[in-house]
Amino acid sequence: MKQFAALFLSLLLLAGCGAPAKPPPPAPEAASEPAASEAPPRAESVAPAPSGRAALPLENAWIASLADGIAAPILARELPPAEEIRAAYLWLIENVYFADPVGLDAWRYHGDPDAPPPYLENRALSPLRFGVGSCEDFAAAMAVLLRRMGYKAQYVSGLTISVEGEFVDHAWTVVQLDGKWYHLDPQLEQNVVKSGRVSFRYFLRDDRTMLADHRWGESLAAYYGGAITPGQRETILTELAVPACPEAYVPTPAPAEVSLPGRPDPYALRETLDAEREAWLSEHGPPGPVALNVTPPIYAVMPEPPK
Repeated sequence: MKQFAALFLSLLLLAGCGAPAKPPPPAPEAASEPAASEAPPRAESVAPAPSGRAALPLENAWIASLADGIAAPILARELPPAEEIRAAYLWLIENVYFADPVGLDAWRYHGDPDAPPPYLENRALSPLRFGVGSCEDFAAAMAVLLRRMGYKAQYVSGLTISVEGEFVDHAWTVVQLDGKWYHLDPQLEQNVVKSGRVSFRYFLRDDRTMLADHRWGESLAAYYGGAITPGQRETILTELAVPACPEAYVPTPAPAEVSLPGRPDPYALRETLDAEREAWLSEHGPPGPVALNVTPPIYAVMPEPPK
């Protein structure tokens, strides 16, 4: 049971998703040329949507089914594309509590227990199934949900400014709409909800706007400067590359009334996880050891903290 206890140690709201980095430098100019890497190309539908768009495939069928269950009622409304993205964005804000993720190995009890899903899918699991997650999980769930709705979407690994004024590791999403890329940050959006109203501050935004309190790509490499090696810089600019988002989507949606999710009961979550695990074990027996793909990509390039 010790392996499950660690999943429930923290259910506290935070301003950022990790440890502070260093004081923020001046914001660099936004990139004017698109980055080389993009989200995977649209594939044949594995879960046809009422809109007619093809859902992009995932490796893990169970996680795909979780996203499809959320996407189906949104797609059934046959909204314009920007409104569909808005509905998915609001679903996360209203249904996912910002806290440490839970059940990151729950996929093992709903399919092949020895085939770990890729990082994006594994980190999307906690919000989609249990309604809990950190910024990395919000970002992954946003990307997975949009892909199952037929949109190109990419996870972004970078930094944001905490309420203490320090940069902390963070993650958000970019999505392609009408051939252009835009930023989405549902976790920070949830964090700035006032009086039950979403202002869409981080919805379909451009690079210049996001650079006020985010760092990624070239701006992330510039932030670290000489604290990272040439190899780490190359990783940021290639493996963590993000398509350019030169302009914001117009018009910005009018503020919307929302009901934020309540603090989940850790004991109820634990009971759910235990029940799923025990049901599988009773039929199949204990699975072998496996490594989870849950470490945020930015950790591969973050320098060691000063001693």
